[in-house]
Amino acid sequence: MKNKAIKAAFCLALALILALSSVVIAGASDEPKYVDPDTDYKVIIMDDDDLLTSSEEAKLVEDMMPLTKFGNIAFWTTSEDASNEIEQARLKRKELFGADSAGIFVINMNIRKLTIQSYGAINDFVNDSYARSITNNVSHYATSKDYYRCAQEAFSQMLDVCNQKHISEPLKVSGYIVISIMLGLIIALGVAFSKRNNPLLQYDVGEYGNDFKASGSFTAPVAARCTGKNTAHRPPAPKSSGSSGSSCSSCSSCSSCSSCSSCSSCGSGGSSSF
Repeated sequence: MKNKAIKAAFCLALALILALSSVVIAGASDEPKYVDPDTDYKVIIMDDDDLLTSSEEAKLVEDMMPLTKFGNIAFWTTSEDASNEIEQARLKRKELFGADSAGIFVINMNIRKLTIQSYGAINDFVNDSYARSITNNVSHYATSKDYYRCAQEAFSQMLDVCNQKHISEPLKVSGYIVISIMLGLIIALGVAFSKRNNPLLQYDVGEYGNDFKASGSFTAPVAARCTGKNTAHRPPAPKSSGSSGSSCSSCSSCSSCSSCSSCSSCGSGGSSSF
């Protein structure tokens, strides 16, 4: 009986030690890996899904350090479910850095999304368009499970954008191509159906005047007359979008904004699947 009591006490003590150690580790996971001595901006890595080795994590800190010239920077891997991955990244960025200039790159293994969300000085450069382009550019690394290279390249391209250097934006180029093709089709159809270029539309009613006379009399239509008072109809003025802007500026939920990039309190974000 005594041995059972000792064994039970030992198991309980071991469970408490493991629980406390997990709490300590979780609390330390958001501790800065680097603090810029000039700007006080931080580098934080939270590899909750353990996608990086310890050596890869150390190298990634060095890759992220130059971005602390512009703001705090974080890398986060997670399997938490999210209906809006950009809102999820924004909330984590705000939890870590508050209202300071910051950017975060997230790999969500549950919903298979790469997300960049930024705020402040970094957001002045890495807007939602660039965020989408960068996540799209590095998505093939995540697909091939090279998560270090995926993160390294994402932060490298973020730094290039902050330094106003050119990065590849195939999505934007393809969008321009589609718009150009559509405009070309519209112009071509306009030319094809114009009277000057289409022989089927070159004849007007005036050329058939003699035919009308030969077959009978032609009576011009009598103009319609209106009696009574005429009342001008004015469509209602469009509603101001101030209400949506105010809800966005309150930043209670940036997902309610029609365009999060237009909301300075929320910052910008973009994502791509992998």
